[in-house]
Amino acid sequence: MKNVPLGPKAMRAGLRRAGLALGILSVAACMVAPLLAEVSVVTDSHGKYVKTLVLGEALGGRRIYWNPVSVGVEPRFLLNVGGDIMGDGPPVVVEQPGTRQPWVVWSASDGQDREIAVATWSQGRWQGPELVERLDNTIDDLGPRLAFDGEGRPVVTWWRNEPVPRIYLSTFRNGVWSTPISISDPATPSRFPSIRVQGSSAIVSFSTPRGRSVLYRKLSELPVFTEGNGPLDGPVPPPDVITPPGGVDDTGTVCVGDCSPGAVLQKPSEIGGT
Repeated sequence: MKNVPLGPKAMRAGLRRAGLALGILSVAACMVAPLLAEVSVVTDSHGKYVKTLVLGEALGGRRIYWNPVSVGVEPRFLLNVGGDIMGDGPPVVVEQPGTRQPWVVWSASDGQDREIAVATWSQGRWQGPELVERLDNTIDDLGPRLAFDGEGRPVVTWWRNEPVPRIYLSTFRNGVWSTPISISDPATPSRFPSIRVQGSSAIVSFSTPRGRSVLYRKLSELPVFTEGNGPLDGPVPPPDVITPPGGVDDTGTVCVGDCSPGAVLQKPSEIGGT
């Protein structure tokens, strides 16, 4: 696994994230009634992946996702602790067809703006998060959505809040994220994409002032870096390979699919802790 080369800005953001994560863990341990917000993995008694757990709760009109609350969960099961304080967006969780390997994409704050981050559960822990884009930009990247092509490779789309907002697309091939490209009309404000893959093409739908637009883009045409820059280098093993025994207090809501702000999330009391 190769990390994206970090500039001074990214290094500062990483240090800030590390400090915030430690602070949040301390606060969560002391809270009598912690907020219900967490992204974690559930495994069986043999350590095999079962499902991805997403808890969400509203706080001051804003839904939070990244604050660990389950009792006795090992840190390796938890993803992006501290993301709520950093201002990270909601997770989108999608399982890879066939292997059921969970991939998570979200809009992550680096302390100054937001970038698209991705993580996947493999070999008994979360791999990542890493950024989709190698080069930093100063504009917010928002609303990511995730799908898989016919070979099970992740494809991500999102919108960038430029003076004229545009839709971007990137795919993960051979351990490398393709260079993000804009696929929408540069003269038309475009936001809030959704995505599905049909054959060798990504079908991306998004909002414009004239209504919903749909574009088809050949995935084979996307440019690719020669250096690793994604969450993993090389093929991704299925989630239940060499996973050590472990378990999670499964009392929350399972959200496998589009875990966007519009998704229906239930509290443990509403589902009886099944």
